Amino acid sequence: MLSVGTLLRRAEDTGAAVRVLVQGTWLDGRVLGCDGLGAVLDDGDGHQSLVRLDSVVAVTFSRVQMEEPDTARAHGGGASGPIEAGPVTVPPQSRGEHTPLSPAPY
Repeated sequence: MLSVGTLLRRAEDTGAAVRVLVQGTWLDGRVLGCDGLGAVLDDGDGHQSLVRLDSVVAVTFSRVQMEEPDTARAHGGGASGPIEAGPVTVPPQSRGEHTPLSPAPY
């Protein structure tokens, strides 16, 4: 069974450009990351969008790009990847105390 997530992960693997329909708006880009909940699209102009998979109504793509990943792969490594958060530690709290979360030390 083919799903939106399966297709977007395939586009991520091949570097194929996609268009996704979310709440009546088409978003264009290459998939930089996709998990079971969402996908990050890069439009090539410095803008990235995080899209919830359950909000995607349709996906369009080039079958040629999906079948020939070497000709489609344009996003490569580099600094255009999605912003990633590091691990978060939660310190133990005593009763009634509220401590803000802080990143884990490296």
